[in-house]
Formats: sequence, C-alpha cells, structure tokens
Amino acid sequence: MPVNEYKQLFDYRDLSTSGFEAMDYLEVFNIARQRPRMLGLDDSFLAATAFVAGCDAGNSWRLLDGFSEWLATNLEDGANLSWQALVIRHALPNFPQKYPAEPLGDEENVAAVEALFSLLAEFWDTREKDGLAEIFSRFSEVFGGR
Repeated sequence: MPVNEYKQLFDYRDLSTSGFEAMDYLEVFNIARQRPRMLGLDDSFLAATAFVAGCDAGNSWRLLDGFSEWLATNLEDGANLSWQALVIRHALPNFPQKYPAEPLGDEENVAAVEALFSLLAEFWDTREKDGLAEIFSRFSEVFGGR
C-alpha cells in the first residue's frame, strides 16, 4: 500500500481525546528504565513489558501503534510475533527462548530490559520523524509478499 493511503488511515497526530495535557510517555519510560522501583516495578523484563502494555492499554491500545511492525521490519522476520517476543529477538538474537513470558536469567534480563527501552526511544523518534504511515509502508514492502 502506498504511503499516502497509510497516511489517510493513520493520520492522528494528537493521541489525546480530551482537554487534558498529553503525557510524555518517553519520560515515563525513561523513569521506568532508570528507576523501576519508583514505579513499583522490579528489574524484570516481564514487569517492564507489563508496564509498557499497561500504558498502551490506558491509551486505547494506540500508544504502540506500529511498534511490532517496526521491530519486525528491522529484523526482517517475526511479522507474526508480539512486540515482547520481537524485543527479545533484538536483545538476544541467539537466545533459544520460545515464549516472552518465560523467565530470563540475570544477564538476559538486563539485556532485554535495556533493549526494550532503547527500542521504544528509537521507535518514538522514527515515528515522530517518518510518521506511522511510513512504518506501515516499510512493513508492507518487507512482508507484503509473504
């Protein structure tokens, strides 16, 4: 699908639906990354992903629009996987884990949590710069024929 068609489908620059000031989720994720206990999180990948998913849920599942597609496009694989599984693939490319809910070892956990928040920041920048329509267009180019 051409970028212009995606732009028509996904042209919502303002995620807020009310008069409330929009929350800076990059700042929230930065706090979760640097001081997880301040938000009631332990240092686990499972807690971090649950927190991020909760932020997404609190925004009508629109906060992470394009994140799975962006992750899969960067890997050129995994179009059928959750963003949690794709983050693990980015962080630990040779790790034999089958499910993102499986507990990770200490080293793997640190790498996965760091990758999660680094990837979110990179995705945010890409989505801001290129737009959601471009992310979906690239995804369609990579996975359209599969």
